[in-house]
Amino acid sequence: MRYTILTLAFLVSINCFAQNSVGFSFDDGQQFVELSFKDESNLIIIPILVNGEGPFNFILDTGSESGMIFDRFVIADNNLADARTIPIYAGNGDKITDLFVASNLSIKLNGISGSNQSMLVLEESGMDIRNILGVEAHGILGSELFSRFVVEVDYENEKLRLYEPGKFKIPKGFRKVDVEIRDFRPYIKAEIKQKGEKRKTVNLLIDTGASSALFLDEERHDEIVLPKHTIEHSLGSSLIGNLEGRVGRIQGLRFGKRFRFNKVVTSFPEDWQVKRVVEGNGTEMKRYGTMGSDVLARFNVIFDYPNEAIYLKKNENYGNTFKFNTAGFTFSVSGEELNRYFVSNIIPNSPAKKIGLLPGDEIISMADKPVFFYSFASMNSLLRQPSGTRLTMVIKRDGKLIEKELELKALI
Repeated sequence: MRYTILTLAFLVSINCFAQNSVGFSFDDGQQFVELSFKDESNLIIIPILVNGEGPFNFILDTGSESGMIFDRFVIADNNLADARTIPIYAGNGDKITDLFVASNLSIKLNGISGSNQSMLVLEESGMDIRNILGVEAHGILGSELFSRFVVEVDYENEKLRLYEPGKFKIPKGFRKVDVEIRDFRPYIKAEIKQKGEKRKTVNLLIDTGASSALFLDEERHDEIVLPKHTIEHSLGSSLIGNLEGRVGRIQGLRFGKRFRFNKVVTSFPEDWQVKRVVEGNGTEMKRYGTMGSDVLARFNVIFDYPNEAIYLKKNENYGNTFKFNTAGFTFSVSGEELNRYFVSNIIPNSPAKKIGLLPGDEIISMADKPVFFYSFASMNSLLRQPSGTRLTMVIKRDGKLIEKELELKALI
């Protein structure tokens, strides 16, 4: 599985731009709405209308302070009249692109309307969302909804429920866990257990826009140590480029009074350009990493920003093991129907490396079925089957068809 990060980490350095939740309200005097979303690689994809046009697919992301539009065609030129321009730079100082602040936007979801909204608009991006996610995504909704409503994410049934905060009552079966809201984003205190180390309490950003389980900042925190067995891996993509690092497993993760997990797949980024110290409420907080959707998707999660709390209820996925790629390659998708798959990266010392797969190979069939029978998610599942599983695949390279056989192997 490609660990895709769509949280726009560089946004934390943008000053004087905040979300506008005030303009959002329920339609027709309602105090609750339920709408459907698509779960794509543990990311929440919701359809919205922008200025009456659409629907467009937006990613609902607790890790972003503000909304963003990836494609300029989504809005009209008048929304960018006299727009403020924000340059975006890579870690080496090279300019990547510009962001514009669009204003006077009308946002519409099923049963929810937002008027006079502002969003960041990307001038251009080197990241092809369709190829990475296997779905068309036009932007991100950040804290606009979470700051205005109490928001329930039901991953299991792919339902989003929004409540009027003053009328909300905690449903039966949910357990409260305190969080801190800083820069319009939620942080949770969790405890991690690393092999040979004492348990450590860490502050983690809760990020629905990170599809993997856990990210820990080993480079800037002496208390975080690399597991004995890790592999080099491309951890994900963002608008400022690929995030590289290592992947391994920590022994344990727990939070609240009742929730604990073992052998959690954990990413250790290199040169991670996020804030190490987060200010707010007159105090400073050390950020040790991020808790992503491979943990969150094991619950029904209710985000209650006004009361600085989340409420959790285990779902059927709670006890599942944390899986990682056992094939040794990642893939991208292309084509009008998003049904052409290509090898994108090869993990060193992996089954894919052993049989000679190369980046750019087109995958024609997997497990004796043409790849157009597989969705993006089902292709990912094939590559995470148990060690020892054999997969026959046919690839196309330089116009020739080549048959390969993978014997899957646990890499971490």
